[in-house]
Amino acid sequence: MDLSSIIGIVAGIGFVLFGYSFSGGDIRGLLMMSAFIIVAGGTLGAVFLSYGANHLKNFPKLIAEVFRKPKSTVNDTIDYLVSLSQTAKQSGLLSLEKVIMAPGEKGKVDLFLKKGILSVVDGTDPEKINDLLQNEIYVYEQNKNVDIAMFDSCATYSPAFGMIGTIVGLIQMLSAGMSDPEQLTTAIGVAFITTLYGSLMANCLFTPTATKLRARLASYRLEKEMIIDAVCAIRNGINPKMLKEQLSSYVIQNEKSLPATQRKKTVKKTAANKIASK
Repeated sequence: MDLSSIIGIVAGIGFVLFGYSFSGGDIRGLLMMSAFIIVAGGTLGAVFLSYGANHLKNFPKLIAEVFRKPKSTVNDTIDYLVSLSQTAKQSGLLSLEKVIMAPGEKGKVDLFLKKGILSVVDGTDPEKINDLLQNEIYVYEQNKNVDIAMFDSCATYSPAFGMIGTIVGLIQMLSAGMSDPEQLTTAIGVAFITTLYGSLMANCLFTPTATKLRARLASYRLEKEMIIDAVCAIRNGINPKMLKEQLSSYVIQNEKSLPATQRKKTVKKTAANKIASK
């Protein structure tokens, strides 16, 4: 689990509730199903109209993805690419097909990397390999950008439906007049709590989710760019030691996007690899 995501959403909502109760407010007064239905239902309908069922079905999976800690495979990928470079130097480029297609490698080798190496084996020019793999990244990014845009839309729609709920509450309040105090109190609650729900959903869930998914997409591109550079370098017959030095900068860049605990593990592993190489 990604601890930062859990802490973030708990702190975001928790401090609002704590601040409200700190001044003597009753938290139970903020719980109103009718207000939640207006905001959540309206937002869901607007998103469904905007993106359709094909993208909306990914919604739960994307929320779950935010709460999963991403596994960095950059160091392992670099080691594998360097070993492929050594194989190419010793046995030629054609020998890479046997390595990449070995039964023991099935399911372990990144399909993107495998596609690049097989292009090398086929004798494809580095420029063509770059264009082919960049197209793979582009298609993936387009699909992911639609998913991210869906959360951006949710962040826009939820406060808007909060305002709609406020208008509905005011209309209900005017209809009740002063003759029915209980209905008047309920109408006032709907008017204000829908705005609260809309703002909380936008700022504690939808916008942070879109931001985190966008950051992870950037990490994805960085790793794939590294693979493209390495594959083209192998095609050009680069020395394995030079390749390792060339790819070391990607480790530094990738560490910046990792959680602190995972970053420490990466630094230790990188240091161990340098010692071993000496």
